[in-house]
Amino acid sequence: MYACPTCNAESVSFFRKWLSSPALPASCPVCRRYSYAHRSSGGVGLVVAAFGITASGFVASAVQALWPLLCGIVAAMVFYVWHWHRTLLETLSPDLVSQARKTEAMGAVALLIAFFLN
Repeated sequence: MYACPTCNAESVSFFRKWLSSPALPASCPVCRRYSYAHRSSGGVGLVVAAFGITASGFVASAVQALWPLLCGIVAAMVFYVWHWHRTLLETLSPDLVSQARKTEAMGAVALLIAFFLN
């Protein structure tokens, strides 16, 4: 569990933190405030993990063995989870949550229109 950035209660689970966004934030059951983990930090972890898997794939191909690739995949997964673990939660006001939800809804409508008109 992770501490709420507003009241410091250990109330946010790893999966809730991982899935949080401005449109679907984690809600603290103690203080009822919203928080989320910033997505740009998750993107860095994903890029580093993808690079590690690719590099281990090249090594596995060079030595004609599967173990370097498997080690690279495990290391990339551990790094990605560790990276999300150390990412801090940020607070969100209810107004920002409402605005983000409207923006997400308009994006979904635009995507559906583009899909059906194509």
